[in-house]
Parts: sequence; structure tokens; C-alpha cells
Amino acid sequence: MEIMTPYYKLEGHIPIAVDFEEWAAWRTTANTQVILSVIHSFISVSTVFTGINIGTVEQPKIFESLVTGGSCDREKRFYSTWDEAISGHYDLIIQSIAMTPYPLIV
Repeated sequence: MEIMTPYYKLEGHIPIAVDFEEWAAWRTTANTQVILSVIHSFISVSTVFTGINIGTVEQPKIFESLVTGGSCDREKRFYSTWDEAISGHYDLIIQSIAMTPYPLIV
């Protein structure tokens, strides 16, 4: 049986399970921002690597996207991998634009 650790660090784009001490040390110098997109002056989507698993051992949820502003304000999504996080980030951009009731000039 695999022992669950709730902590991960990134090596490149690959999440690696670690104990709390290693995660805390890594966080002091790590850039956890995966991608930030400002859609308009009042709508943005941010995706970060939290490194704290809120999912399962088989499918850890260690990346988080958050919409700020607009019709999708405060919508969050969680992902297991870097690639899922990037894809989900762009899905949230599309959703945020589609749900905006007025035209955006970008």
C-alpha cells in the first residue's frame, strides 16, 4: 500500500512527492506561478502549483487555477499534472470570455 504524502515539489514540470520539511524548504525559493493571463483590466486567470495534495494518491490535485473578476469570478479548478493545468487554464480563459455579457476589446 502506498503511503500518501500531501506535499510535492516540482522538478522541471514533474511533481515529486516529498515530506513537509523538504516541501517547506523548496517553497522558500520556488516560483510556483505556472501561468497568469490578464484577459481584461478586470478579468484574470492565474494557475499555480500549490504542492499540497487535496486529491487522492492516484490522482493528486496539486495545481490550482482561479478566475478573478467577470462572470466567472472566484471559479477554481484543480489538476494533477502541469499539462492538465495549462489546458485547464486556457479552458477557463475561453469560459470567462464566453460568459462575459459585454464585448471585450483586447
